[in-house]
Amino acid sequence: MKVFVVLVLAVFTGCHGNMLSASQPMPQLKELVKDAFWDYVAKATHTAEETLQMVRHSELGQEVNAQITDSTDEAEQLKARLAKDLNIKRVQLEALKAALLQKSEELKESLEQSVKELQAQLEPHTEELKAKVDQHLQEFQKSVAPLAQSFQTQLVQKTQEIQQNLAPYGEDLREKLDPLAQDLKAQLTTLWESFTKKN
Repeated sequence: MKVFVVLVLAVFTGCHGNMLSASQPMPQLKELVKDAFWDYVAKATHTAEETLQMVRHSELGQEVNAQITDSTDEAEQLKARLAKDLNIKRVQLEALKAALLQKSEELKESLEQSVKELQAQLEPHTEELKAKVDQHLQEFQKSVAPLAQSFQTQLVQKTQEIQQNLAPYGEDLREKLDPLAQDLKAQLTTLWESFTKKN
């Protein structure tokens, strides 16, 4: 960058070198500045690529790559464990839901059977039958309500258990990755500072 700035200053302040003369047309000056700029960019890019390759193949670069690979492997293993745990909990919740639905169907069928039997026996007494049907419906609702409440409570509890079981994994992963990230940042900063001091 210093070379480019000096070159541009020399051209614009009227340096009387043999490179330019007052009789030459202006487009050559533009071409000269443009060529100097692109030469500088090419050299800077080439130097950055060489430095990047040197860092990648250095012992520090290999250590950083190994740490990243190890962290990625640990994250994949943790992801697999979490997926397995979630799948187990999902199966348990589905089994609980199926049991509740089955019990509900059994109660419904029992109630319907009772209602049919009552209708056959008490058909002449409609009001009495209606009162008994209402009573059975209320009993059915009362018997299903605790099951539904129980299912809701168990569902909330299982959800909280899953969240509590997963929280330590997330914290554990964060605790493992944070020091690696800080170490990597410090090493790259040191490497960059040593590179810039050399140039």
